[in-house]
Amino acid sequence: MDKRKLRAFAAALVIASVSANVGCEDKKKLQPVPTESETGGDYREENSEAPEVTEKPVFREFSESDFKDITLSVNIVDKEPPVEVSSVDISGFDFGEKVPVCNKEEFVEDYYNNKEQYNGQPLFRWQNFINKPIKGAPYKCCIWNGKCYIYVLYDNLNIYDWELYSYDMAGGKPEEIYSWSAETPDEYCESMSYFCDGAMFYTYHKNDENDSLKQVKRFDLETGKETVIYEDRGIDVGIWLNEDYSGNILLQEYHNVSHEDTVIYIYDSEKGEFVKENGTEAPEGKIVASDRFNGVYSYLVKPEGKRKYELVNDYYRIGTALTTGRIVYADEKIALLYNNVKLHIYNLEKMEHCIMDISDMGNDMAMSDGMLFIGNRGKDFRMPVYCMIPELGITFPIVEDGTYSDISAAPDGVTFNETSQEVQEINGYEITDDNGAIFYAGGYSHAYNRIDKVYTVKMK
Repeated sequence: MDKRKLRAFAAALVIASVSANVGCEDKKKLQPVPTESETGGDYREENSEAPEVTEKPVFREFSESDFKDITLSVNIVDKEPPVEVSSVDISGFDFGEKVPVCNKEEFVEDYYNNKEQYNGQPLFRWQNFINKPIKGAPYKCCIWNGKCYIYVLYDNLNIYDWELYSYDMAGGKPEEIYSWSAETPDEYCESMSYFCDGAMFYTYHKNDENDSLKQVKRFDLETGKETVIYEDRGIDVGIWLNEDYSGNILLQEYHNVSHEDTVIYIYDSEKGEFVKENGTEAPEGKIVASDRFNGVYSYLVKPEGKRKYELVNDYYRIGTALTTGRIVYADEKIALLYNNVKLHIYNLEKMEHCIMDISDMGNDMAMSDGMLFIGNRGKDFRMPVYCMIPELGITFPIVEDGTYSDISAAPDGVTFNETSQEVQEINGYEITDDNGAIFYAGGYSHAYNRIDKVYTVKMK
């Protein structure tokens, strides 16, 4: 596993044990109602122009037996879905090739000879990489103010080259608005970038024997201005850029050696900087999943000495039937949990626990306006994306069979991508083991998905 993937895997372990986020669009937190001693009387009488204070929700606790269990079946109907679907086709765009800095003649031998070794041989045959170009592929897209912004990677172990294109959906060709290339193999970017509130956020690294520079940069899509909004040079510090359910930008600062606590920062678009996130106090127990929905944190926790998980937020604590899984969505009236096979729906108004087998429908999910959007069983499996009324199981296919990914909530609906797979290969060489067996080693094969279409879904 290469360094970039190891970093992503380590950070993914971190994210499950800490609280989640706040961000670009939803920054209001629930505030307690002030007492008379704090206001000196009736607050609204003294200041009629002041906004009403949001009441703190009543917290309730429920055991698993408080809910009536109902088994639902998926009911796929052949009717017009209650949504409008549109797409932008970028499959015909050619983003060219680039030779990454690690493949340039002055660096290539040292770079690949420093990789892992097998039977005393370098893992890669560096001669095969001299001036080897990498083809650019659309990796992430964002639709903003009538334009489609396309993040193109030239992916090769580490990200040494990427570009950002703007495509006017009214017509025309994609226009390059930003290009980044490393000057030495000591600098690189993380593969994941994030779009939020008219900007793209990405992480930059530069390492040498005495320094470990890490930066998060913000690129404004309209002005083209680039700003460094986070910087750290500590060798012990690692960072993980991410986004929450609503697409708000989250930065986690963890420690590779010391035992200091992870620190969570949220990008505040009004201040134009990251701010330390305090959030709701995390509940006791091992946190296995967390996210923030409509301004409220929800945690899936495993209490000490118990096998089944509990769902905890400002509204309630629910003893669930799950022993593994994640939070799909949670608010004051409904909670959706998924255990990789079944969808568990807790209806707090009807006090019902609905269970539905959705193992054939995929594991990418997003909620919008009371509807659940679901698809993507795997990168090689062709299937539709579905729109479901979760409490009823009524389900509408909204696109034809294809390979779709990145189903996520958007400010006014849902987005997802249609993808295809490409593979880059470089031949290796023969190795003879101690028993005289000959096998092939030292080759390089890298598969990646490129975006062909960008879909947006809005409720009718």
